[in-house]
Amino acid sequence: MTDQDMIHDTAPRGLRTWLWIAGIVSIVMGGAAVLFPFAATLAAELVFGAILVVSGIVELVRAFAMRHNGSLAWNALFGLVAVVAGAILLAWPLQGMVTLTIVLGVFFLLGGAFKLVAGFGLRPFPGWGWIGFSGALSVLLGVLVLFGLPGTALWAVGLLVGIDLIFLGVAEIAMASALARE
Repeated sequence: MTDQDMIHDTAPRGLRTWLWIAGIVSIVMGGAAVLFPFAATLAAELVFGAILVVSGIVELVRAFAMRHNGSLAWNALFGLVAVVAGAILLAWPLQGMVTLTIVLGVFFLLGGAFKLVAGFGLRPFPGWGWIGFSGALSVLLGVLVLFGLPGTALWAVGLLVGIDLIFLGVAEIAMASALARE
C-alpha cells in the first residue's frame, strides 16, 4: 500500500471533517474581522503584546536558570526587551496599532518592489506578468496604507487578517471537498 493509498484509506473522513470545521471557523472569524476591522486590529495588537510579555518572562526565567553557561546577560537582556516591548504595546494599544500598520505598509511597499523586479526578471517565461502585477498591487497597497496613516491604523491590520482567514477557510474547504471526491 502506498502513502497515497493510506491517506485515502485511513485519514479522509476525520481529515475532511476537521478541514470543514477549520474552514468554516476561519471564514466566520475572517468575516468578523472584515466587518469589525478596528476590533480585529486592536485584538491582534493586544495579542502580540501579550505574546511578547509572556515570551520575555520565559526568556528571563530561562536566562537565570541557565546562568552558568556564560550568556546570562545577553539572554536576560533579550527577555527584558521582549517584556518591555510587550508592555508598551499593552499600555498604549492605539500607538501600537499605528506601529504595526507602519510595519505592514513598509512590508507591502518593499515586498511589492521586490516582486516587481522579480517579475521583470522572469520576463521571457509565461506568466511573468502575474508576478509583476502582484508586485504592483503590493506597492499600491503599501502606499495606501502608509499615506493613509494614522487613519489606516484603525482598520488595515484587522481587514487584512480577516481577508487572509477567509481565503484560508476557502482553501481548507476546497481541500476537504477534493478529498471527498477521491
